[in-house]
Amino acid sequence: MAQLLSDQMWFWARGFEGGGPQAELLRRLAYWLMKEPDLEENDLRAMVEGDSLVVNRQSLEPDDRPVTVAAPDGSSRSLALTPESGGRSSGRLAISEMGLYRVTDGTRSALAAAGPLNPIEFADVRSTPEKLGPIAAASGGGVFWAGTGAIPEVRRVSPDRAAAGRNWMGLRANGDYTVTGFSETPLLPGIAALLLIVGGLLAAWRREGS
Repeated sequence: MAQLLSDQMWFWARGFEGGGPQAELLRRLAYWLMKEPDLEENDLRAMVEGDSLVVNRQSLEPDDRPVTVAAPDGSSRSLALTPESGGRSSGRLAISEMGLYRVTDGTRSALAAAGPLNPIEFADVRSTPEKLGPIAAASGGGVFWAGTGAIPEVRRVSPDRAAAGRNWMGLRANGDYTVTGFSETPLLPGIAALLLIVGGLLAAWRREGS
């Protein structure tokens, strides 16, 4: 929330004593209230320029912390930023891999994408029988389309059988599982079990003797 305590805006608009930049002031105030990124007092940005990753940080207080850059392959590198005027600092890092780069200084984070805007894997994302058929056939499955009106029957099949037919699809009962751990908890402590057994024997002996 912001509040501008002034009733003299109309003086500025009328040019009183030279006027003032009331329009720009009010515009920036409105943009700041709407979280305009350019007017944020603390901000971290990253962008790709050619074969370099450019990181810009803006802070109200001196901040000499390096940023950590995570490459698309999962590796991380540290990048020191050079202080500039106006609370700004920047740094540049050479990159050679296409993908998404993540930048963080421990408090704020930024993302930057390197590569073509229209990569080949997004050139045609339509699913067709010609594209999906070989993949499904290699695993013994089939291709069914939703919205055709024919809902295939779902069956449980053994691992060595086909998992699809003309009007049915199968779920293979592979029975695969992995034991990640186990624990044992005794019903009674050892001494309690021993006392219970001895007590039972004594009770039986006494009853038999009487």
